Amino acid sequence: MESPLVQQATRLAWFGLVPFIVTAVLGAFHVYPDFLLQVFLIYSAVILSFLGGIHWALAMTENLPRPQGALLICMLPSIVAWASVSFLNEKVALLVLAAVYLLWLNYDIKMVNQTWYERFRKPITFVVAGTHLIWFVVVATAARTL
Repeated sequence: MESPLVQQATRLAWFGLVPFIVTAVLGAFHVYPDFLLQVFLIYSAVILSFLGGIHWALAMTENLPRPQGALLICMLPSIVAWASVSFLNEKVALLVLAAVYLLWLNYDIKMVNQTWYERFRKPITFVVAGTHLIWFVVVATAARTL
């Protein structure tokens, strides 16, 4: 049986998928696609920043190897997410964000090294990356039909 803290973290992590899934499904049905795409991109950037923040906390408490270097690395998700939503066109931003989620997953699992964390982190990340690809298809097909 997992601790109450692990159970709560797991539930909250799964609940965090709701904005990704709801906006992607509504966007796929062309319900306010322009507005919801912006909502999706902003939420995606926020969550990537949060994932980097997990490592910031671990580095600050010296629970990562080479914490000073880890502080620099953990800034990457935030910077890439911000640059993507600020300066890239939407299709490219969606692909970059999806790739960063998958790349960060590999780093995250290696550095956190907790079975319970990996158990929910992998499927959640695959769903998140999938919603980015759904949006990519929506945006790409909308551009072709104009």
